[in-house]
Amino acid sequence: MGRVEVKNTTCYMCACRCGIRVTLRDGEVRHIEGNPEHPLNKGVICAKGASGIMKQYSPARLTKPLLRRADAERGESKFEEISWERAFDIMEEHLGRIRKEDPRKFALFTGRDQMQALTGMFAKQFGTPNYAAHGGFCSVNMAAGLIYTIGGSFWEFGGPDLERAKLFIMIGTAEDHHSNPMKVELSKFKRRGGRFISINPIRTGYSAIADEWVPIKPGTDGALILAIIRELIQQGLYDREFLVQYSNAAELVINDPECEDYGLFKRVEMHIEEGCFDPENKLWWDRGLDIAMGTHTPGCDPYLLGEFELEDGTSVKPAFQLLKERVDDYTPEWAEDITGIPADTIRRLAYEMGVTARDQKIELPIQWADCWDNDHETVKGNPVAFHAMRGLAAHSNGFHSIRALGILMTLLGTIDRPGGFRHKAPFPRPIPPCPKPPKGPEDVQPETPLNGMPLGWPADPNDLFVDEDGEAVRLDKAFSWEYPLSVHGLMHNAITNAWRGDPYKIDTLLIFMANMAWNSSMNTSKVREMLTDRDENGEYKIPFLIVADAFQSETVAFADLVLPDTTYLERHDAMSMLDRPISEYDGPVDSVRIPVVPPRGECKPFQEVLIEMGSRLKLPAFVDEEGKRKFRDYPDFVVNFETSPGSGIGFLAGWRGKGGEKFLKGEPNPRQWEMYAKNNCVF
Repeated sequence: MGRVEVKNTTCYMCACRCGIRVTLRDGEVRHIEGNPEHPLNKGVICAKGASGIMKQYSPARLTKPLLRRADAERGESKFEEISWERAFDIMEEHLGRIRKEDPRKFALFTGRDQMQALTGMFAKQFGTPNYAAHGGFCSVNMAAGLIYTIGGSFWEFGGPDLERAKLFIMIGTAEDHHSNPMKVELSKFKRRGGRFISINPIRTGYSAIADEWVPIKPGTDGALILAIIRELIQQGLYDREFLVQYSNAAELVINDPECEDYGLFKRVEMHIEEGCFDPENKLWWDRGLDIAMGTHTPGCDPYLLGEFELEDGTSVKPAFQLLKERVDDYTPEWAEDITGIPADTIRRLAYEMGVTARDQKIELPIQWADCWDNDHETVKGNPVAFHAMRGLAAHSNGFHSIRALGILMTLLGTIDRPGGFRHKAPFPRPIPPCPKPPKGPEDVQPETPLNGMPLGWPADPNDLFVDEDGEAVRLDKAFSWEYPLSVHGLMHNAITNAWRGDPYKIDTLLIFMANMAWNSSMNTSKVREMLTDRDENGEYKIPFLIVADAFQSETVAFADLVLPDTTYLERHDAMSMLDRPISEYDGPVDSVRIPVVPPRGECKPFQEVLIEMGSRLKLPAFVDEEGKRKFRDYPDFVVNFETSPGSGIGFLAGWRGKGGEKFLKGEPNPRQWEMYAKNNCVF
């Protein structure tokens, strides 16, 4: 039989991040199964996760650093093997020169990178604004749309409370997003008698087990949601108390086209606490006294509908009135023509949602205080839950479709309540979240960290990253007038814009874990031409291309320098509270990967590459005040990094403090990785 071992780590075959147990015989992976002691998947594993052994022993594995041969053209896959020392020297020469001259000319774009807190930090410390991950053409419409609306979103940011829901509506979701936890909870939900409605163009996967499948034309979900919103308002099936207390529905909006603030909330002069959150200096119109009053004034009972005139003659309307007017024309018949769903079905769906939320309320004996310092003896919930992913959001109208869903959930009073949608730490965030991109070209300076975040959340036009002529500063044109809310960047624009020299030419493009010559650029044949195209001087229009990947790919063939990455079974990783944790509704949860086998050949984790290059380039976060290397390797970095000196806040929340006795905040703990490993790689 040989020597058999079982080791725990975290899966990386999709973005679900399930706990797994890996069986090894004589040091080789023989079997992968779910970890029954892991809080996320509780032992369940999908076929993709179980097949991770195929990735580990794929014949396409890259095992040594490669340099394109001097006599070879890009795309020919002709390389010479080199040492890591030479690879680092080459990168240090290129990146060191760029950082001294113009940091914009280095661009770092990553695929489904689960360590964006590190890759983003490296880009910021280097000083380049040209950093993004794959979310710009994946699920970021979904995440951004809801975060801009309710401060959180589905998947790792929040989700449906199926433990207490009575009605569950799933829109545009395939089985690869949060699949194992969703399947576990959905099976329990159905056994408890919950009703499951799936809205999807095709009846596979989740739709096949739904109590009702509602087929819809792709990309038309927004029309359906708007029609349902109209029906709920027309029938009075909205939660007035929730709208008044926990939304902006009653807040007065300037309705005079002659005013420069037309369409904005009416605000009053008052002391405003500094911060990135929206100040509470807005007004309601009280029904009893028939006057404008500050929001949440004790005893005030505001109108949701109507039109009013302030003492200075300004016409104002509650935001809910404007919503009603906006959706008046979005009748079920209008939506039927667009979606293919019969008008009667749309009316019935709206009625079922509204009546379930109104008549099947749940109440839990839990004391709590709301954000207005009002004490409550119980927690009440309207048990209608939703879940949506790319099928709803990955369209040109996806951002506003998902915002419409946020409004629908708000009308039903299901946000952050039992049986509805519940946030997961570190959400909810302010609307929009605090991090902002840089303001202009002056925020990009040689040998200086970027003044602002590579990826951020613009709140108004002043937050756009443009020059004095209003032109984009980023290579992918994110945060410009053209793409103002591209909160995860636009990775799929990178190669095309670099080839065009629009808005400027770059020197070095580093691509990690992304096969952009094949599946990430929307125009594969043309992209390959761009990677080999030369300028009038005979030089490649994209001068230097570095690709870091674990596998040979179409993009690797075009690389000038290839960095062999490890698989997820060969490295440390942190699913961090600073990034993308696996939190539960009841509190923060983060997790790690621990190597179960050594790297093949000379593979090196990309995290180690960034630590090494950050140290060589003397980026401030990676060296001490004397310019000496601060971190030995990536595991050492995770343990000892702090967001600011002495903050006690690092990448992992668990077992902080010198003895591991602290949580979320505490001194670095040299045994932190060991403690995670003993606890199924999770805290």
